[in-house]
Amino acid sequence: MDIVTIRFTTKWPPNLASLATARLGGSRDFSHSMNIIDGKVFEATMLHGCRVGIPLEVAMQGVAMYQDMYVPVRDKAAAIAWGLEQYGRPYDFAGALGIPFLASEDWANDDAWWCSELSFMQVLKGGTAMLDPNVCKRVTPAHLLMCNFAKSEVVRLRSK
Repeated sequence: MDIVTIRFTTKWPPNLASLATARLGGSRDFSHSMNIIDGKVFEATMLHGCRVGIPLEVAMQGVAMYQDMYVPVRDKAAAIAWGLEQYGRPYDFAGALGIPFLASEDWANDDAWWCSELSFMQVLKGGTAMLDPNVCKRVTPAHLLMCNFAKSEVVRLRSK
């Protein structure tokens, strides 16, 4: 088994839209997630959409604290290939802004992603269902953080 590292982050000062969406979606500590596989970063951000292969230090700019979760996958190559296919896709603003209405209809859009949705799907494409994709269609950073996989300690890079 190979490992996908899901990194949960919070920036300071925060992106207010991201912070509000995360808090309304139930996340107390983290407003963003990214995947790290073989040193490559896969993420979806409000400012950049889906991006791949950026240096970790670039993705971590402005991060005040983070925590890593280590998820085993059977097919790392499939996870990487799927992630590379997402490069350049837009951020799913409608889906992300609908997070506070978790009981609403499924707003999933396979042509655009928000951060935790991208993290979840990439791990799923690698062969690990962290949550049942038929039940949990609105995946927030808080949902992923609750999954029972090994986690690092919370790292605080700067005080709020």
